[in-house]
Amino acid sequence: MSTNFDSDPVFPERNIYPIRWDFTDSLAWKLYTRSKREQWDEESLNWERLKEVASGLERKQKLAICYWWALLSTFDNAAPVFAYALVKGQEMHINKSYEALITMVTCDECRHNLLCGRSIQCLLPGFPLDFKPQNDFEEKVRRNVLWTWYNGSRYWNAYKEAYNKYPFDVLLTSFMMGEAAATTVFTEMSKNAKIEPFPEAFRNVAKDETRHYAFTHILMQDGLEKMSEERKWLVTKQIRAGFVFLSLITYKPPKDFWRLPQDFERIHFELEAVARDAGLGVPTLEEKEKAWREAVLRVGAAVGKYGVKMPEIPELGISGEEVSEVSEQDVIPVF
Repeated sequence: MSTNFDSDPVFPERNIYPIRWDFTDSLAWKLYTRSKREQWDEESLNWERLKEVASGLERKQKLAICYWWALLSTFDNAAPVFAYALVKGQEMHINKSYEALITMVTCDECRHNLLCGRSIQCLLPGFPLDFKPQNDFEEKVRRNVLWTWYNGSRYWNAYKEAYNKYPFDVLLTSFMMGEAAATTVFTEMSKNAKIEPFPEAFRNVAKDETRHYAFTHILMQDGLEKMSEERKWLVTKQIRAGFVFLSLITYKPPKDFWRLPQDFERIHFELEAVARDAGLGVPTLEEKEKAWREAVLRVGAAVGKYGVKMPEIPELGISGEEVSEVSEQDVIPVF
């Protein structure tokens, strides 16, 4: 078959070519510039000091702190999520500024995940996969982490399929609620943590999450005004799904959604208390509820301008649109 080189080529659909550059979206480009300016290096944190502190901690305290970081890693394993979003976004030819921002978020999430791993390696190297429990309680702690990761694997498969069902802007605005709550939680942990280098680490993470939240605002401003009522309802449902997914680390495990061992919650809260007393700065349940309520107010005010209704969140006593069922297909695993 001969090719006519006298005409422009016909590019295949869902492809990263051709390329278009547009630098007129000043708000998004300013956020991109800010993202580059605020980059930080997790390797430069004082890890030797953490090893010194670890030598004075009891085994259960070290285990509790490692447990918290390992659970956080479930949500901070989001670099592949955004890397996948970058590929899909380029295939859809989203704004070049959005591509740039997603690239920066991918870098942020990679750093957050490495932060989890370095914290664990300074305390109990190899936890949880190579950890050797010394009693039944320690075995249950290890099991809690592995079952949490198992749930993450469920959501990852659902996420990959989501691009065949949901519009791109709906997918990325779905983590707005989590970013709002995370900003508050990590800011408070930076004030309450007593173990170096965690205060500095949490300050840096909170700064990253603030930018991620700002990105969701930009996406909303660009997309929600043009959304149909059906797509606005999808955003409502995704906000609810985001709360459900992130509740395990930022609130408490939802009973109807996560597949977890029967005694998971008892072990979980006991370890959080031990980690808090050891100086990690883990917020109390009351502080978590306060953070989520603030997040609901912030997100509600933002999406309300565009006619998007907030979901009911009975766990917090917040009324809104009832979202009767949230399945793993509804959850976008982003933090």
